[in-house]
Amino acid sequence: MYRHAAFFTCLAIVPLVFGVVLEDDGQPLHERVALGLTGMLVLAKLMRLRGWHAPAKTLVGFSLLPLTLALASYALPEYWVPLSRWDDMSRGLAAELTLEAWRPSLLTTLSLILLAILITTRTRSTLGGPLLLIMAALLLGVQGLLGRTGLETQLLRSAAGPWPTLAMATLLVGLGMAALPGWRAHAAALRRALAPSLILVLAVLLLWHHQKAVTERELHATVETEARQLGDRLTRDIQDHLAAVERFANIWTLFDTPPSQAEWAKQAALYHRDFRYLLNIAFVDPDSRLTRIYPFNDINHRALGARLFDAQPAGREAVSRALLEQRIGRTDVIMLLQGVPGIIHYLPIPLDEQRTLGAVAMVISLPMLAEMLFSKVDKQHTSLLLTQDDQVLASLMPETRLGPWQHEVQLDVAGTPLGLSVQPSHSRLLQQLPRHPVVTLVIGLTLAYLLYLVLHGYTRLARQHRKVHSANTELRREIRTRSQLQQEVEWLARHDELTQLPNRRLFMETLDANATQRPLSVLICDVDHFKRINDHQGHLIGDRYLDQLGRIGREVLEPHGGLFARYGGEEFVACLPLTAPAQAREIAETLRQRLQDAELRHHDGKPLTASFGVVTLADGPLDVATLMQAADDALYRAKAEGRNRVRVAPALTVIEKA
Repeated sequence: MYRHAAFFTCLAIVPLVFGVVLEDDGQPLHERVALGLTGMLVLAKLMRLRGWHAPAKTLVGFSLLPLTLALASYALPEYWVPLSRWDDMSRGLAAELTLEAWRPSLLTTLSLILLAILITTRTRSTLGGPLLLIMAALLLGVQGLLGRTGLETQLLRSAAGPWPTLAMATLLVGLGMAALPGWRAHAAALRRALAPSLILVLAVLLLWHHQKAVTERELHATVETEARQLGDRLTRDIQDHLAAVERFANIWTLFDTPPSQAEWAKQAALYHRDFRYLLNIAFVDPDSRLTRIYPFNDINHRALGARLFDAQPAGREAVSRALLEQRIGRTDVIMLLQGVPGIIHYLPIPLDEQRTLGAVAMVISLPMLAEMLFSKVDKQHTSLLLTQDDQVLASLMPETRLGPWQHEVQLDVAGTPLGLSVQPSHSRLLQQLPRHPVVTLVIGLTLAYLLYLVLHGYTRLARQHRKVHSANTELRREIRTRSQLQQEVEWLARHDELTQLPNRRLFMETLDANATQRPLSVLICDVDHFKRINDHQGHLIGDRYLDQLGRIGREVLEPHGGLFARYGGEEFVACLPLTAPAQAREIAETLRQRLQDAELRHHDGKPLTASFGVVTLADGPLDVATLMQAADDALYRAKAEGRNRVRVAPALTVIEKA
C-alpha cells in the first residue's frame, strides 16, 4: 500500500504540469492559485512519505493560510467585512488585484482544506480521516457534476477547472491508499461511526445546493425587478412630459399669431427645467421652418431657421402630419440637426379645422436621455445599453467585471419602442448575495465531522468496555477453574483416586482430629492373596475388587461414625471414634462377612476374603505409631492363624511415645 500511495501521489503531479503548460496563457489567476496550492499539498504528502514531517507541516501551514482567507471571504457577511475591504487587502499583494480574481472556487477551497487536514493528521481514523476523505471525494464529485451538467452559475464559482480537480482527485486516491491498511483493522467501528455522519454530509450538500439555487434565483428576480422599475420610471416620465408638452401646445391655440422669442422662451423654460433630457422645445411654422427655439444656445442656434422638409427628410412625414393633418407626429430614431440621434414629437397648434398656426417640436436627445437614465444607477457597478433593434443608441460600460445576468427591458419613449439592457457588475451581485448557503455548508460539514468523532470515540470506548468485560468474565472463569482445580488437588491429596476413599493422609488427620475421643478404635484390613488376583485375572479385575471393597467399607463404617480409608495397596484402615473394643470387633466381623458374600472370586472360584486387626485406645494420650503398630500386630496374628478372620489387640490405656 505504501508503494501505491507513493505512486498515486506522484501521479498527481502530471495534471498539475499539464494545467500549467497547456493553459498558461489564457488560464485565470484563480485556476493557477488552485494548481499551486494543490502542488504544495502533493509535495507535503511526498515529504510525509519520506518521513520529513516537520517540513511537510510547514508547507501545509503555508497552503492553509490563503485557503482560510478564501473560505472566510465566502462565509463572512458583507456587513462584517465588505467586498471592497477584501479587494483592498488583495491589492496589498499586487496592484489591480481583486479577491474574485485570485480566490479558488468554494468547493475547491473546501476540498483543499480537507486534503490539508488529512495530510496533517496522517489520515488517522481517530482524527476523522475516513470521513474527511469521503467528504473531499464528495466535494470533488459535486464539482465534476456541476461542471458537466452546467448547473454552476458564474455568479459564485463553486467548481474548479479540470486540471486542478484531476490533481486533487489523484492526491485523494494516494491518501486513501496510504490509510486503507490501518482502517481495515477497525472496519466495524468505522462503519458504525461513518453511516450517520455520511447521511448528515449528504443532507448538508443537498441543503446547500437548494439554498444556493434559491438565493441566486431570488437575487436574479430582485435585479430584474430593479431593471423593470427603472424602465417603468423612465416610461412614465416621458409620458408625463408628453402630456405636459400637449398642454404647452394648447396654450398657443389661444393666439392668432406666432409667439415671439421672448414669449416662447418664457413658457418653454418651465417645461425644459423639469425634463432635462429634452434637447430643445421649438416652434415650427406652417412652412416647416424653425422660428423659435429654447434653450437658445450654440448647438440649437445652428438649427434655427432651418426648413425641416428640406433639412430633415427622415422627419418629413411626422412634420407633415402635424402641420397638414393637425395630428401628433412622431419620428423614429433619427439624426437630429444638432448632430446627435434623437426622437422628435410634433404637436399641432390649430387655428381652426383648416388652418394651422404651426407645431410644437419636442426634441428628445437620446444621449441626454441616456445620461439622465445613467444618473439613476450606480455607474461603477451597472452596465446600460439603450438600443433600437440591433443598433446601440447609448451605452454605459463600467470598468469592473460584469455579472452573468443581463436583463432586457422594453421602453416606450413617447410611442417609440426602445430596448434597455441592464447588467449589474459581478462585485455588486456578490455584495447582495446572501452568505447563509456557504455558512450552512461549512457548519454542516463541521457538525458531521464532530458527530463522527463523537461516534468513533463512543465506539472505541464501547469496544474497550467489552474487552474489559470479556477479560473480567474470563478472569472469573479462570478463578473458578483454578478454584475447582485447587479443590480437586486438595481432594486428591486426601483421597484415593481409584476407590474414592480417604487416603492415608486424611486418615492420619482424622486420628489427630479425634485424639481426645475415648475409646478410639482403629481397624486394619488386608485382602487375602490379592497378588493372585493381579497375576491371574489382571490389574483391572484387581482394581474393581478394591473399589468394591471400598464401597462395602463405607457402607459398614459410615453409619457408625467411622472413616474407612485406603492405607496403601490392598490394605485398608478405619478410624472409629467413641467405639468400644467389642463394637469395633463386631463392625470388623460385619465388614469381613460382607466382603466374603460379595461374590468376588479368585481365579479358582474361591471367594475373596480379608484379614482384620483391631485395636482400641481406652485411655491416655494418643501415639499414632504405637496404636497402628498394635493394630498391625493383630492383623499379622489373623493372617498367621489362617486368614479371613478378625483379631483384636488388647485394649491400650497408656501409650508412651517412642
